[in-house]
Amino acid sequence: MTSQRNDPPRYGEWLAYIFGRTTEESDPFQMDWIFRAAAGDIADLVQHTFENSGRDLTEYSDRQVSIGLQALLFCNFADFAHTVAGADVSEAQKIAVLRSMEPLYRDCLAVRSPAVLGHRSETDGNPLEFLTYMLWDVSPFDVMAASTAGMSDALVQTLDATLRLPNPACVESALHGLGHLPKAFRQRGTAVIDGWLAEKPDLRPELLNYARAARTGCIQ
Repeated sequence: MTSQRNDPPRYGEWLAYIFGRTTEESDPFQMDWIFRAAAGDIADLVQHTFENSGRDLTEYSDRQVSIGLQALLFCNFADFAHTVAGADVSEAQKIAVLRSMEPLYRDCLAVRSPAVLGHRSETDGNPLEFLTYMLWDVSPFDVMAASTAGMSDALVQTLDATLRLPNPACVESALHGLGHLPKAFRQRGTAVIDGWLAEKPDLRPELLNYARAARTGCIQ
């Protein structure tokens, strides 16, 4: 990583730590996931990773990317998502992280995730399938976003944009997120889904049914 790219400090070290340490046999639950940095710096690194995921994650395998993104987005074996959602990270940084998930979907997941529907148990055997489908079942970012209007706007805008991607796995993921929105702004999610459905007269029936379920919040 070069300074001419305007990467945050320690970005190369960060990528190697989050994505470069796992192998096909690694158990992430048995690994150390403590990257010592201030909470605001962690948020900046997460944002930069997502914004540049289409470029900077190409050297890593699908399993490495899946485990690394789980470390950043979930709270099952690492705590980075709680750090980003915590009080030591400014609202502006949190909004930036939520908006950076749009290029994560567009430039990384839409390109690398197989076009399968998780709620139909379809699979191509790719480890990114789980990450893409289950993102909003596990990540705390939707709860974080409900705390302010600015963050809820950022999350809804990101999911709205993701619905327009050509990969049905990403569309399903966005619907999953909209269907799990906290009650405080679920009506906005329903409006986004309705607007998208009006643009898509030829949806695959399984995805149409999933969208209808997402409108009501009855989704898995």
